[in-house]
Amino acid sequence: MKANNKFLRVILSSVLSGFTMWVVGGLYHNLIIPAVNKNMHPHHEGLGITLLAYILLGTLMSYFYQNAKEDKDSLLKGIKIGMIIGVLWVFPHGLTMAAVHESSIWYQITNTIYHTVEQGVGGIIIFITCRYIVKKKI
Repeated sequence: MKANNKFLRVILSSVLSGFTMWVVGGLYHNLIIPAVNKNMHPHHEGLGITLLAYILLGTLMSYFYQNAKEDKDSLLKGIKIGMIIGVLWVFPHGLTMAAVHESSIWYQITNTIYHTVEQGVGGIIIFITCRYIVKKKI
């Protein structure tokens, strides 16, 4: 694969997966959770920084996707990388917050499960983007 093609794959898949995860996260945390849990309220502070953080997360996921041992693009590869990153991103920090602030460990576990789904969706977008670039020979 040409170097500029690989660079394009990483850049496009980073932005598209980051944006998608940001939207999924916003829907979950600002619409779904407040609808089912009266103690949770929607929040819209820091949306720009949050988008930037998700694009950074998408960049890390795209990098791992491009450099995985499994050279072939596959949907399963994208989902696996997303789910692993979801756990690595939130669970250690969540456990620390549970210990330091005496919050619920159960919440941290369920939040981690949610993030495996959210980042799994990001992994799907990375696969779709990379597959599209290869098929179109961009």
